[in-house]
Amino acid sequence: MTTTTEAPAASAPGGARPATDPIDLEVVRSRLEAIGEQAALAVDHTAISPTITESKDFSVTIMDPQGDLIVGAGMVLFHFGAASYSVKATIARFGDTVAPGDVFFANDPHHGGGLHPQDVMIQQPIFHDGDLIGWVGLSAHMMDMGGMVVGSFAPQATDCYQEGVRCPAVRLFRQGEEMTDVWDILINNIRMSDIVEMDLRGLVAGCHSAQEQVSALVESIGRDRFTESLRAIRELTEAEMRRRILALEDGVYKSTSWTEYGNEFYEIPCTLTVEGDHIILDFEGASPQTDHYFNSKPYIIAAEFLVMLAHRVARDLPFNEGIFAPVELRCPEGSIVNANPPAPIAAAHMHVGLNAADVAMQAFNLALGASPASPARRYLSGAGFESALGNNLWSWQLPDGSSDAFLAFDGNWVGGSAGRERDGTDLGRNPVGIDAEGSIADIEILESWYPLLFTERRARPGSGGAGVHRAGGGTQLSLRPHGVEQISGTMFGMRRWLPLQGIAGGAPGCCNEFLVTRSDGSIDELDPNSAGTPVREGESFQMRLACGGGFGDALDRDPEAVAVDVATGRFSAEDADRIYGTVLAAGGSVDTTATAARRDALRRDRLARATPALRPQGDRRVPDAGDAPVFPLYPGIVQQGNLAYAEESGQVLAEAPAHWTDGCPVLEERRWPEGGPDVVFRTYLDPLVGRALHVEVALADGPRSFEVNPRRWTEAAHA
Repeated sequence: MTTTTEAPAASAPGGARPATDPIDLEVVRSRLEAIGEQAALAVDHTAISPTITESKDFSVTIMDPQGDLIVGAGMVLFHFGAASYSVKATIARFGDTVAPGDVFFANDPHHGGGLHPQDVMIQQPIFHDGDLIGWVGLSAHMMDMGGMVVGSFAPQATDCYQEGVRCPAVRLFRQGEEMTDVWDILINNIRMSDIVEMDLRGLVAGCHSAQEQVSALVESIGRDRFTESLRAIRELTEAEMRRRILALEDGVYKSTSWTEYGNEFYEIPCTLTVEGDHIILDFEGASPQTDHYFNSKPYIIAAEFLVMLAHRVARDLPFNEGIFAPVELRCPEGSIVNANPPAPIAAAHMHVGLNAADVAMQAFNLALGASPASPARRYLSGAGFESALGNNLWSWQLPDGSSDAFLAFDGNWVGGSAGRERDGTDLGRNPVGIDAEGSIADIEILESWYPLLFTERRARPGSGGAGVHRAGGGTQLSLRPHGVEQISGTMFGMRRWLPLQGIAGGAPGCCNEFLVTRSDGSIDELDPNSAGTPVREGESFQMRLACGGGFGDALDRDPEAVAVDVATGRFSAEDADRIYGTVLAAGGSVDTTATAARRDALRRDRLARATPALRPQGDRRVPDAGDAPVFPLYPGIVQQGNLAYAEESGQVLAEAPAHWTDGCPVLEERRWPEGGPDVVFRTYLDPLVGRALHVEVALADGPRSFEVNPRRWTEAAHA
């Protein structure tokens, strides 16, 4: 059985523009965004936990009467689509009984919650003259929602009942009157209840602020103009989003990755089909739902993927329901991407949710790479940072026996993948990607709030994600107890074994590491999904975050840029020689002659060690193109007629409709030593010159994890 998530098509026929004055529309839209920002300030001023006030893990979403997204505000953009889903579930549950002054609470992803149970959804309907005119939803991360571990991220949970309090939509206020019995049930079942209650009340205050200001907006411009403006804003966005999708080459593009739990790997395949102005994402073949805590839901994957997609092709468009409309998700029921109770879901937004969204994004990148008409092609980059988070939570006991905890949001700041035009960014984010998804809290504030001493926070050095453009470094953070005898850690990180991929021959990144230095000097490496790890006085914890992949073959990087990286301590002169083939003379200057010879030798060595091509093409060069059109097929690979060839050398690699890598020698290297999982890097080489054309991260003995089949390529076989 398949679950499909798709917004209704716009009512404007043929993408026609509504007649509403565009200046009036922009004024209304800007006022709604300002209302969202003011509601966010209300939360900032009334909530008390550093998770909200410093790390900014909260959001405000304004929706129409049906729950469709209008505008969002706050740092966490992934909340916007989830808020829309949650409000629609509330409407389905309560229908016509919704009344002015009602405020609803929901946190169960299985039944109308948000991204995961700790990201609660507070919702309030907005009425004007007795008529429902919209909704406001506020979401924030609560420090605890009960369950078997402090913080409610329970890597050892085997069902959702062990993870904490889960609620479908329930009223916190009924027509303005506080439902004290519901509040009591929540507070009675969670740790740090005084902090959580104040944070919840901060969200309620934000809802009240937004509903008052939206009502005032409607009063000032009139109900009819308000309703028409919402419709027009959505239709304009959808029409332009569909126009941009039309610039993609129709066809089928596939990408596969895996989610880790210990040495177990759960498959997440995505087939992306481009059909005119419409995209279909099909996750058929995803692993069955598991008893691990990261099962996910289709609306969560959609909420995360659409943010990634919009920042690649629609950064200048309003982020509303029109962005969602051209995209359809198909997620098989009972799988890790569409799990049913009692599947645990405390990390529903992370290991599977973000990985599935990123796999879909990698398939989209394949489509983008084959689409010369899309302006967004210049923004191609390796895998997004989002599916390599390395979060962890630390708790301790207070003198009265109660618990307190710190959530290390620094675990979100993975090194960014390199892009087509530049190196990746340090401490998170992509060359073109999310520009607001949390904030790095000041160390001084954290140390004043928590019994912790932070001894290090910087970009992790290393050569991971090498390429013509290299990846940035993820966060390297060290802390230790200060004022308490012991703290206890819960790890809920990703990618211990499978690094993020690069593109166009760029190398994969490094993986997450969690280390504890004991008082005797020994070092324990922690499982990325574990709980109950003690760190005592005289001991310290270090987090080394992953980074993304590179863009292009590292042997083609500007040697002077390599020399700068060595001089600034990013990696060593030995790495420069081994990975980049760059020979540095005394004083750090580039030895140009020795570098050229070294790079030639490394390319020859690659070819000597590689497995022969599946379908060798021999010394076959592409003929003079003449008037025949030449199209991109993948960065560095082009199509002429029914032939695919390497752009730099002109070497033919395949005839349509074969996979373009069929003519590539393959250098397969085991990533981990004996005892580790069978993860391999497969480098597909230009058989003529030994240039890396693509580096694939895969499980050993598995098939290729990607396919590029624009319709013009598959049809070229019949031309």
